[in-house]
Amino acid sequence: MKTFELSLKTSEPNMPSSINVYLRENVTAEKEPFPAVIICPGGGYEFIASVESEPLALAFLSQGFQAIVLNYTTMQDGLQKNFLNSNILQIAKTFEIIEQNKDEWQIDPNKIFLLGCSAGGHLAASYSTSWHTIRSDDHSVNLQPRGTILCYPVTGFEFGWPRNTSHFDFLIEDLKEFETPDKINQNTPDTFIWHTANDPSVPVLNTLKYCEKLEENDIKFECHIFETGLHGLSLATRSSAKYMTQDYIDSDIATWFPTCIKWLNKRL
Repeated sequence: MKTFELSLKTSEPNMPSSINVYLRENVTAEKEPFPAVIICPGGGYEFIASVESEPLALAFLSQGFQAIVLNYTTMQDGLQKNFLNSNILQIAKTFEIIEQNKDEWQIDPNKIFLLGCSAGGHLAASYSTSWHTIRSDDHSVNLQPRGTILCYPVTGFEFGWPRNTSHFDFLIEDLKEFETPDKINQNTPDTFIWHTANDPSVPVLNTLKYCEKLEENDIKFECHIFETGLHGLSLATRSSAKYMTQDYIDSDIATWFPTCIKWLNKRL
């Protein structure tokens, strides 16, 4: 395995961001390129959550995917201005960098999936509903995710998270601008989405609203709602537990990952 970090240079240079690239060795006889997953960890747009970064990357590596963790701009960077739309462009830039390095990184650029957890799920959903409006300087790059994976996502700012807009250190004038279910369209990728019904931080309503609009737009999706569980469970195994307690290790919820791998493999 090889891993390294690269800074992203976008059209907005004052928005710091980077990617951590995780590459597995190609041991297949045919040396066919791998599919890949771009991971947007959570952290409430305050920071990048480590439990949803490397643990997820290594899990996907073990299943034959290359993995790229996007360290998008957050409030921790101290900008005190709205960076939410800039984050969407950071995903597009990640697609461009993969295209530029596809041979060296052994990645099939037409088999790139996008995953987001919690606030990172909001970012992934925002990109998935708007990627077709982004214009890349590299006309050869495919900006469309092969599919989107949303883990206990925020999908809008009026569905119970945040409690109020004072959570952000910048002004949001129109909350509906960032409500992703209403932006779902025919270009939105197939979606795998999961949540716990009693999530104490990000209400399950976020997932239900998103699935309702996926159905209305005839977008294929698979949704799993687990009866009970804390927020931010990641893999729900020892490898991702923020505290080594049973609250963050749940064998039932951990089934989301192998189920998701089956869903991904149907799209390869």
